[in-house]
Amino acid sequence: MSTEDNQPAGTAPSAPGTPSTPSTPTAAQPTPAAPQAAWPEVAGEPQEREPGWFDRNSAAVIAVSVAVIAVVAALVAVFFWRESVDEQNRDTEAAVVDFVEEQGGEVEVVECDGDTCSAVVSGQALTVLVLEDEDGDQHFGITSYVGD
Repeated sequence: MSTEDNQPAGTAPSAPGTPSTPSTPTAAQPTPAAPQAAWPEVAGEPQEREPGWFDRNSAAVIAVSVAVIAVVAALVAVFFWRESVDEQNRDTEAAVVDFVEEQGGEVEVVECDGDTCSAVVSGQALTVLVLEDEDGDQHFGITSYVGD
């Protein structure tokens, strides 16, 4: 009896009368299902992920951002408005000093708030009212100090 070995190398010969089954899968034979990995999308099964923190809270984040921007814009507007008021008061104080010195008085202190100024002229406390006409000319009215 001749022994012909038709099996590929590395496989055990089968008993006579039984079909041989190779131990390695072939193209016609599917591989057994792989166990589920930690990443289901890698295994081929798409899985919905839970939305992240930003996705869940995006409306609140946007609302807070808009509120912060609005507050900053308001603060900047108040800063520039206050700076312009201070500049107008300084200009009025300079005009009062010029007017009083033209009249022969000596201004010791002057402080303006809008169109009303408090001044100490030659040791006497005075209130100075400043009116501006439509041409931009300033007119002054001086009286004894009225205030607290």
